[in-house]
Amino acid sequence: MVKSAPAVIIPRMSEESGTGQAPFQTKYLLLIVAVVLAPVVFSWLTSSPAKSDVDFDLSVNAGKTHYEAGEGQKSIDAFTRALKSKPTETDLLLNLANAHRLANQPLEVIKYATEALDIDNNLAAGHFLIGCAHLRLDQVTEAIKALQQAYDIDNTVGAVGYLLGKAQLAAGNAEVAALLLEEVAAFETDHLGAAYALSQALTALGRTDEAKDALEQHEQLIAGKKMPDQPGHWEICTYTEVRIPFKLAQPDASGIAVTFVDDTVRAFAGKANKFSGPFGVIDFNHDGNNSLFVRTRTNTFQTLLNTNAVFTPLGLGFPAIDGARYSRCLVGDLNNDRFDDVLMLSNLGSHAFRFATNGLARDLSKFSKLASLKAIDGVIADIDFTGKLDLLAIQPGDAGLKVFRNLGSVYFKDITKTSGIPTQITGALKLVMDDWNNDDMLDLFIQRKNEPPMFMQKNRGEAHSPTNTLPALPTAGALTTGDLNNDLRVDLVCLANGKLEVTFNGLEEKQTITLPKPSATAINLIDYDNDGWLDLFAIGDGVQAFRNQGTGGFTDVTAALGLDSITDQVTQLVSADIDRDGDSDLLLAHATGLKYLRNDGGNANHQLKIRLYGNRSNASGIGIQVETVTTGLRLKRTVHSLPIEIGIGKNKLLHSLNARWFDLSLFNLDVQVKPGETVTLTELILPTGSCPYLYAWDGNKYRFVTDLLGASPLGLPVAEGVYIDANPDEIVWIGDETNFQPIDGNYQLQLTEELREILYLDEAKLLAVDVPIGTEVHPTTKLRQRGPYPPAGLTALAKRKPLRQAKLSDGLDVTAALLATDEQWVSPVELRKPQLRGLAKPYSIECDFGPLNADAPLALAMTGWLHFGGGMANIAASHHEDLPFPFPSLEAQVANGTWQKIDVTVGAPVGKTKTIVVDLEGKLPSGAKRLRLSMAFEIHWNRIALFEKTSLPSVATMHPTTTDLHWHGYGAIEDLPSHLPLTPIHDQTVDSPNWRITPSGWVTRYGDVDELVAVKDNRLALIAAGDELTLDFEASKLPSQRPHTSRQFFLFISGWDKDADFHVTNGWTVEPLPWHGMDAQRYGREPRPKIDDGWIKKYNTRWVGPRPLNKPNKVTIIK
Repeated sequence: MVKSAPAVIIPRMSEESGTGQAPFQTKYLLLIVAVVLAPVVFSWLTSSPAKSDVDFDLSVNAGKTHYEAGEGQKSIDAFTRALKSKPTETDLLLNLANAHRLANQPLEVIKYATEALDIDNNLAAGHFLIGCAHLRLDQVTEAIKALQQAYDIDNTVGAVGYLLGKAQLAAGNAEVAALLLEEVAAFETDHLGAAYALSQALTALGRTDEAKDALEQHEQLIAGKKMPDQPGHWEICTYTEVRIPFKLAQPDASGIAVTFVDDTVRAFAGKANKFSGPFGVIDFNHDGNNSLFVRTRTNTFQTLLNTNAVFTPLGLGFPAIDGARYSRCLVGDLNNDRFDDVLMLSNLGSHAFRFATNGLARDLSKFSKLASLKAIDGVIADIDFTGKLDLLAIQPGDAGLKVFRNLGSVYFKDITKTSGIPTQITGALKLVMDDWNNDDMLDLFIQRKNEPPMFMQKNRGEAHSPTNTLPALPTAGALTTGDLNNDLRVDLVCLANGKLEVTFNGLEEKQTITLPKPSATAINLIDYDNDGWLDLFAIGDGVQAFRNQGTGGFTDVTAALGLDSITDQVTQLVSADIDRDGDSDLLLAHATGLKYLRNDGGNANHQLKIRLYGNRSNASGIGIQVETVTTGLRLKRTVHSLPIEIGIGKNKLLHSLNARWFDLSLFNLDVQVKPGETVTLTELILPTGSCPYLYAWDGNKYRFVTDLLGASPLGLPVAEGVYIDANPDEIVWIGDETNFQPIDGNYQLQLTEELREILYLDEAKLLAVDVPIGTEVHPTTKLRQRGPYPPAGLTALAKRKPLRQAKLSDGLDVTAALLATDEQWVSPVELRKPQLRGLAKPYSIECDFGPLNADAPLALAMTGWLHFGGGMANIAASHHEDLPFPFPSLEAQVANGTWQKIDVTVGAPVGKTKTIVVDLEGKLPSGAKRLRLSMAFEIHWNRIALFEKTSLPSVATMHPTTTDLHWHGYGAIEDLPSHLPLTPIHDQTVDSPNWRITPSGWVTRYGDVDELVAVKDNRLALIAAGDELTLDFEASKLPSQRPHTSRQFFLFISGWDKDADFHVTNGWTVEPLPWHGMDAQRYGREPRPKIDDGWIKKYNTRWVGPRPLNKPNKVTIIK
């Protein structure tokens, strides 16, 4: 039993205690100042017009001077003054947190550091300061969480490792503490506290000789010096230095000369009065020509083709409803066919139009089930996270909201009663969806009659629900959202009492703009001069425009733009570059018809045009956020409508461009913006969740073998409320003596978690079988529809029957491709859309092995791989009631030519390439001569072979001799054809993933986990994203290989895996922990039984999540 030595908690400081901010030098190898620069590059200012930049600079400099002089309260006062001017500046928030640290006010430290992390979670300084504050409050557990994240971002900062080691020691985790403190002592040889703390940890572990050596080292270091007695000394590092905020470039005060010229007569050939709103902009050929879908004065709907900024009718018109008041035209790809479609809403009924190439449209109103929908407003968005655009609408007459699920093919289902969204909202007038709290989920704003707007927040795993997290809002006649101060937060604009009230997200102070014409009815945000700042437009009695001047507020430019000539009622305003000259023109629904106002001069600045191609997400990218960084400017725009046009000032080169898809963020670096060109951002179908990876040493490198535990997901739904029955036991083939060879006397395997997941590993052991020539041995495990599952085992096959012919259901002869495990594969005839990834349109393979002896112990061995769809695709598929059951089935053709279904569980390969066995003994009908395999999964087959079962040779079993859990990173993927499985490369890794959320909680500390994986006993190694577990098996312990055999190696593994997919139950947390015998359908709700959980406190001492961290610096001790 290990005795625990007394652990010293850092004492509280008195109010007078200082830190002595002397320069602090670390001596780590590979120390890079990027950690200091990163927050500067990614911090951006917001401003209140009442504060000048001069006052701001004076306050920052005063705060720095007082801070470095150890004057805590004075530095707090100065930084507080600066923060009032720029409240969401992360550098200022960290400076103020440090000033409160100097004054020993830990609660305030936590407050301001947390605010900084809410803006940028990758600020190591924020995590570090929170950890320091919790240590001062004797809150060791919370301190470990925060310090661990700072350590994970950069483990070369000595103060982080030292304080994390002290905290782990105080928590009783002496083993983890010793590793951390040993690292600090090794790389920072003059650290006055590391060796002493290390001696305490080693004493607690009973390693007295090593503890004595460490104490002697400490005494040598401290000789002639005074041991610091204030906690502030141990905190001093790069994270406690004052930061000088980056200055966001403000709009030029005078701006560029822009005029909106009324070019209506030319654009509509004198027929503008024949058209009215609502209308939509649609680029149906994706060639940059923004055409229109409009309502005519003869009560029809018409497509107007744009040719050189002249609109002409295209195709036949579609009838509208007599007497209806049409209120909204919504444009987006409703069936994910890469062509945008149109919904038209009215108080008497609605319409759906499906577009194809060249603008040809079909009226699918009745088919869509929306013809009877009476609505006064609506939005399209992926409400249920299935990659399709759903519809949320407001009914007239105070009848509340309606929720329609998009089932694909422009077909909608009313799910109002089951959506979970509160729909009995009285007085609802308008809907806006945007991400208010920066969690990548669209929240809902509802404008209401005679009441302030209602805010419904979307939380992970929950439906939209009302909250009171917004500041007090006025009763609004209109509202809109967008980032008006370029701080990467969505702001809210309300029209109330003849004024525009701007609520800046995260700021207490609002801005109010008095409208010269108070009878406005709607608001638009349009960057008319391409300077990168969203300007305000109000419509109603004409058009009123206000230029965004950043810290200078908003200036009325209505007359300067020539918009004061627009009189009478305007009911709709849309911006789009109609004449393709690089600036956004205006289209108005006016009392006299439609108007086209050409933007002259806006293209003196540059405009970024973007087209989004969603694959997992909806194809149009509606609801996606786009971010770009360029010189002096960083922008974020939510895609509410099409086209996507973003001003970028004088910049021609974007340092980065990023579409924040629901699953991934992929940064495009150094993007050239060229006039007339559209940048296409395609959502790549990269793996985010699937399974852990297995690599084996082949004598030269770690060869990728396959993935693991694909049949054992936790909380993964196949439909709403229905989950996969996890099968935790699996056996996979590793290789033979030619491609699995010992290294340093050990057979070595690497298990990696390179996706957005947590691996719960209970047992791992090596199996070795000496197989005679002509015999094959394969695992019996495979993906089955449901439990209960048979035990995992091995089966031996011999007497292979030659495949005479194989034919795909489309008539293609695939015999040669299925004869051997080689480079030839047979793929499905046609796949489903990307949003239904993992599924194919039904296909089959007929196999002729000659006459089949129904009395023989026959078995099929089929090698292939299955493309996993994941929770998002599973739920999307469950909404298509017409989709066939995807699992493979097997039929036999009998003598009369008919096909009879064979009563066997065929199953499917569990993920990447594996061989499954189908036992046909006693199952074939008499006279069977052919077999037909049918399925609707995306399975790619490499070999289909027929054998007879034979006796299994003896199996040698070995548990790992040693294990080591450590950081690995995220592997690059081989560039392979799409019919081959995604194959990671072990020695090509990065430390930062593409996704933005990871399961959060306590996981297994790094080091050996021998006892956790030695036996199936519910004691689990919890392996987080980016981790790797090395399994060594001593080669000499295996029996000698039998002559005339091939030694085949297998891995038995028992455990579970959980993905952070939106639809996975508790996918965003490490807990609840699984156990053998649990009810998969009640995961997260079933109480944990009374089992020995003492291992949890011993091993689960490392905190991860909830956001993945960028890791600019990593250092590894080589022992």
